[in-house]
Amino acid sequence: MIYESKVPVANVWTAPQSPREMDQKVLQSTIQIKEWIDQQTYEEKLALCEENLIQSQVLLGERVIGLEETDGWMKVVIPQQASRKHPQGYPGYIPVEQLTQVTDSEPPDRTLIVCQKKAVLYQNGIPDMEVSFLTELAPVEETDDYVHVLTPLGRREINKEDVRSISVSSFITGKDVVEIGKQFIGLSYLWGGMSSFGYDCSGFAYSMYKACGYLLPRDASDQAVRGTPVTAADLEPGDLIFFANDNGKGAVRHVGIYAGDGLMLHSPKTGRAIELLALSGSSYEKEWAGARRYLNAERGRWDGK
Repeated sequence: MIYESKVPVANVWTAPQSPREMDQKVLQSTIQIKEWIDQQTYEEKLALCEENLIQSQVLLGERVIGLEETDGWMKVVIPQQASRKHPQGYPGYIPVEQLTQVTDSEPPDRTLIVCQKKAVLYQNGIPDMEVSFLTELAPVEETDDYVHVLTPLGRREINKEDVRSISVSSFITGKDVVEIGKQFIGLSYLWGGMSSFGYDCSGFAYSMYKACGYLLPRDASDQAVRGTPVTAADLEPGDLIFFANDNGKGAVRHVGIYAGDGLMLHSPKTGRAIELLALSGSSYEKEWAGARRYLNAERGRWDGK
């Protein structure tokens, strides 16, 4: 069965047993994602990674395939988030009350996308919920200041300046990816994050490319084996650069976006925030594990494979 997320950001948990007591704020049909993030200590945020509690996230209206329902949890795969973990998409668990079943096999005509870092959806002029960058919406009609849209929760309104057409220019360069990403400098890292409330390293790369109209694999280890290999000497803005354990010879553990002039734009790790970092002399330099080009920076051509 096909389902859609009916909350602004739904965590995709590793198992139904993964959530802790403090995670109740994001397990209901009405979530408090910002409060949940802000209330956690460094150690509690680190546990999301070290204890393998969260796998990924989906935004409002994003579709998942439901595989099995057990005790209020739906085992899902996310078709838009490609992964070696499952042939149909990224796997994990979402509370059933955060999903709504879709009866129409065709997705709604979501031709708008949130283009601000965050935006507010209104219900009859009253603020209803804050949604993330890249949330997709189906327009119904326009008034002077608002666009009326359909969501999994019904009809809502959003400020016109907060959305744009989901279609992008056919000529997109790697520099465009970098410029879109720069607006998030200072946003705190969140393990499993796929929203503008907090990104992890591969979620940041994935989302900045999605903003330009392209879908990458979800995880850094999968991103590192797709696209076109690039040498360090031939790097162009927008190329993805990878880092691995054992001085670059082990498992890929991190990805950043090459920003030009020896700089990397990335979401580093728990306790840090998205930043522009000079690679030379950094701790990442000795962990270099290669680069991949998904978008040709000169010709605006998609090089993903």
